[in-house]
Amino acid sequence: MFGNDIRLFTLLGFRVSIAPSWFLLAILIVWSLAQAYFPSIIDNLSPATAIWMSVVGAIGLFASIVFHEFAHALVARRFDMPISGITLFLFGGVAHLRDEPPGPWAEFLVAIVGPISSYFLAGVFALGLLPGTGGEIGPVEAVIGYLVTINLVLATFNLLPAFPLDGGRVLRAAIWGWTGSLRRATHISAICGRVLGGAVVLLGALNVVYGDLIGGMWLVLVGMFISAAAGASEAHTDLRIGLDKVQVRDVMNPVTITAPADLTVAELVEDYFYRHYHKAFPVVRGETLLGCVRLEDVGRVPRERWQETRIADILTDDNARHVIEPEKPVWNALNLMKDEGVSRLMVVDRGALVGMLTMRDLMQYVTVRRQLGGGKWRKAPSPPARPSKNAR
Repeated sequence: MFGNDIRLFTLLGFRVSIAPSWFLLAILIVWSLAQAYFPSIIDNLSPATAIWMSVVGAIGLFASIVFHEFAHALVARRFDMPISGITLFLFGGVAHLRDEPPGPWAEFLVAIVGPISSYFLAGVFALGLLPGTGGEIGPVEAVIGYLVTINLVLATFNLLPAFPLDGGRVLRAAIWGWTGSLRRATHISAICGRVLGGAVVLLGALNVVYGDLIGGMWLVLVGMFISAAAGASEAHTDLRIGLDKVQVRDVMNPVTITAPADLTVAELVEDYFYRHYHKAFPVVRGETLLGCVRLEDVGRVPRERWQETRIADILTDDNARHVIEPEKPVWNALNLMKDEGVSRLMVVDRGALVGMLTMRDLMQYVTVRRQLGGGKWRKAPSPPARPSKNAR
């Protein structure tokens, strides 16, 4: 859900994106509503009317999920929990929390407000059915009835005590408050999530055996998703806790290859990209860091101008966002990489370049610490400082 998401809009400071898998869900929803659901409750429904009803229903579901996730995001903001955005995908939506909740009470409130918001929305849609039509169901009433039902289902399903569903997060909050251990609470809640996911898969398989192929396959997919999400969420929490006291200086590579600002693009390509096979190099003028030149920066310069163009002239303004201080937590660096869509950061101390941090460095660090530490995280000793290397 990261990297290929399509940004739709920003509302109340939250970026709303849509994963490509959502389009598959939208098609399936429109198809199932038009072919089965609406024709089953309205006699002699024309295909054209069924299609527009289904499209409106799918849009209503889209808005309902956004409303649900915005409830999470707004309460999280109340507790100063940063949200990087909201993404809709095949199995619903998710508000991306950049950090763990500050305590079990915050976890409980952020989790429970989602189902409450969906129940509230179901009630609001139900008000549209109050006038009644003498027992006759028309297209408008059928669509509204669908939105009432789908919000009730969304709220109730999310209350299941399976992490990372909202009910699983409520369970984690309770265990966290009881034991005082976020790691233990996450582990127990994730086990519940995997057990429930396995049960849903089994139920789906039984449905397939007894002839409900489409419904059974959906249950199998949902169960597999719950199980996988439980494991991924537990791993995410374990990683977050493990990196809590690790600083950028503990993981960064202090040996960096810098490129002088007065180099031509032709010299940069020949002496740096062809020789060192890196995708980016910090650019300096004397001891001053100017930014970072990347392969895509070179690609924007016509080849016939390589000999006359200095690399200082092709640096982009976004370089200023790709730096981090050595004393910052590694978790901050990881979030910055995700937000900026980059895999490397320049580590700067009082304006001077002191190293580079790459996603590969982070992943190798995590792997080594887990293997050598027997699963227990300990703060690594800071590497000895070495001067930056100019490879011209």
